[in-house]
Amino acid sequence: MISYIYIAFFFIATIYAFQDDVCHGEESLRDCLKDSKFEGTTHFRSDIVYDVDLGREYNLRVIRYPVAFVHPINKIDVSKAIICGANHIFPVIARSGGHSFESYSIGDKNCTLVVDLINFNKISINKADKTAWAGFAFPSGSCPSVGAGGVILGGGEGLLIRKFGMSSDNLVDAQIVLADGTIVENANATKYADLFWALKGAGNAGYGIVTSLTLQIHEIPKTVTLMNFTYNFNPESIKLIYQTINELGRGFDKDLTIIIGFLHPGNVAFVRGIYLGPQNKLEEILGDFIEKSKPKEDKEWRYSEGDWFSSIYKNSRYPMNTEEGAKHPRTVSRSLKIKSFYVDNPGLSNKGVESLFDFMEAIKKEEGCGFYIETTLYGGGEVNEIPRNKTAFVHRGFMYDILTDVSLPLTGGEKCLNLLENFALEFRKYTSFESFQNIIDKELDFWQHRYYRENIEKLVEIKLKYDPHEVFRWSQSIPASFSSIEG
Repeated sequence: MISYIYIAFFFIATIYAFQDDVCHGEESLRDCLKDSKFEGTTHFRSDIVYDVDLGREYNLRVIRYPVAFVHPINKIDVSKAIICGANHIFPVIARSGGHSFESYSIGDKNCTLVVDLINFNKISINKADKTAWAGFAFPSGSCPSVGAGGVILGGGEGLLIRKFGMSSDNLVDAQIVLADGTIVENANATKYADLFWALKGAGNAGYGIVTSLTLQIHEIPKTVTLMNFTYNFNPESIKLIYQTINELGRGFDKDLTIIIGFLHPGNVAFVRGIYLGPQNKLEEILGDFIEKSKPKEDKEWRYSEGDWFSSIYKNSRYPMNTEEGAKHPRTVSRSLKIKSFYVDNPGLSNKGVESLFDFMEAIKKEEGCGFYIETTLYGGGEVNEIPRNKTAFVHRGFMYDILTDVSLPLTGGEKCLNLLENFALEFRKYTSFESFQNIIDKELDFWQHRYYRENIEKLVEIKLKYDPHEVFRWSQSIPASFSSIEG
């Protein structure tokens, strides 16, 4: 099936790739890269391997055609690529893992210059001061295959969120190449403090190209416990899950991460989590939760002890090695649309749950479409202990974050997209104003304020300082002008 998808994709790409006008200035850009002695590989539209670069983009629903993909081998190469792109008026885009849900990792239109950081994959660990210097293969967030740069710089909602905060909260230093080609070796709390503040939550929104990250690491017990409870897929059962989380969630031990999930195909409802400790301790913590939420009495495993690495993989946002993951259409489809919602205390109301359930039932009726709905508990966790203006990541104090992921056929799917848009308008009655910037959504209204709230004005000031001509630009990058902020 995967091979079929790629064949279909490249067939579509061949038909549509060059229907638009040519990229004016392409030859001058090519000459610039050559004259500057750019050492990495360059793949322009006429090159056979260009389609391979294009095919690395995760969401095939949104495909655009850059003037070229360049693969720098070091920070000097990155600087040369930025200068050439800026001098020839091509928007410069950084691509890490290519997982932007709106494919902004190849820009928001054709004829961008994509600086692909696939070669930046070094990791080293300093056990003495508990920091890790990482290239863009450092694992973070809930999906092991996502590149480090985009997810960490945009927040990074991972499996240690209640214990140690967001991934961006654990960033201690960054090397970044600016719009004029300047290489900043150390952006941190004392050097380039304003830029460092922006990188911790809005660093994937157009301030430069980050070429390395230094991250705070934490000791993890040798034994952690994975939990998995399954539930009946009906409104009464789902209401009970949310009622129980609303009542007990803020009191859970910070060593416990809780995720509520709903999948289709399969009509799967589950509560999954990771606890930094042994099974017997976790069973004590979850006694009231099990009694009140009433999971199914079935033969599926409820607890599994193991090491941290294997537990991360098994508890992945899209668990390909589990029965649920095997049923999920994302295992055979890479066309999707995602939205996110933050829910205040005391949590999602029964009316909100009904709205969510009605949406899932509507999607189930549409052929070729599916969904994955995920709720990540914030309440009672370290993520909420950090002040809202401490970093660019503003979403603090919430009960949980809900993402709605609709998978689509490679062609079509408009009915399901419309269902999602209409649902979002209704669902926001039961949720907060804010949305998570890592779950990027080009249809989102007032996106600057939903993503960055009261921090947006400071972010614009920093953008104006470091990238006044918007070399790094797409439709949802931070603007360099206050007039570009929506009311």
